[in-house]
Amino acid sequence: MSENETETPESVIRDIAKEFNVIADSVEDGSNFTHDRFLRFAFAEPERMAELLTLFSRHNPTLKSFLETIDLKTLRGTKENFSSDKHVGSADLVFEADIKQGGTAALYVGIVVEHKSSEDKSVMKQISEYYHHLFLERKADVPVVAFIVYNGEDAWNPLSETHYADYPEFYHDIGYPFKAILLDVGRGIENVDMKDISPFTIVALTAMKYIWNAEQFEISFRKAAMHLLRWQNTDKGRDFIKQALSYFFWKWPYKREDLKMDRPEIVANKGYETFAEHFVNVGIEKGVEQEREKNDARDKKIAEYLRSKGVPEDVISGGFALK
Repeated sequence: MSENETETPESVIRDIAKEFNVIADSVEDGSNFTHDRFLRFAFAEPERMAELLTLFSRHNPTLKSFLETIDLKTLRGTKENFSSDKHVGSADLVFEADIKQGGTAALYVGIVVEHKSSEDKSVMKQISEYYHHLFLERKADVPVVAFIVYNGEDAWNPLSETHYADYPEFYHDIGYPFKAILLDVGRGIENVDMKDISPFTIVALTAMKYIWNAEQFEISFRKAAMHLLRWQNTDKGRDFIKQALSYFFWKWPYKREDLKMDRPEIVANKGYETFAEHFVNVGIEKGVEQEREKNDARDKKIAEYLRSKGVPEDVISGGFALK
């Protein structure tokens, strides 16, 4: 990830680290924030979906050609988003967009976004069912483009698989009633691509790109979260980081302490007490307090013994003053 801003002052780093740790501590254990739920959370807003498509179009000529035909500013979610249709459940996200000026008035295209985190040989059939129930049953005879957003651990390209592969070759060119484009988050974009986009999209893509690689996630997500906290220090920004951490802790429930910004190599010499240091210091303070209470109790017993032997009070006080 390339940053355009000047070097961050140490005081800002301290504030960001503290804020990040507070957010990490606020994420509950046992998160059920799974893959599909995070995709919906991150990209249901048309502006971020537009950013995602624009980003991938830099390396995908087919996607670039598609975007050249539509007015991306008109991208909008449909009422089917986040709902289940009566047959098979809705696709993960459903959008519409108008054809650019110059075409027939009121033309638009349907967009289905389906998320996969592992190989699924039935994905094209699944999208075909979405196409039928989300568009044809509504008597919306419009062209549909399906995006398969994939961020699985293993390489997979469903578009390379032959339709009706079990049939003779004569049938192989029978197509689907939609165009399909694969967006491979883990392999289709690099960190260097993630510049000049919103901090929210950077955080979302970083979470999805490195969900299978805990070590790389720890490094890259800190940078992405710092970027978001620095420029979008709002309740919405903090909530976005929290949801991304919920997604990560769903996959790596024991990595909470590893991800915190409190290790010496992460925030060394930043001039503030880290979480780990805090617990150590609290322990030291508690030990000192316990020792003080022990000594006070012992001195009280000694003073009582001396009084019982008739030793004057000023002599007792003077003796303890010499300690």
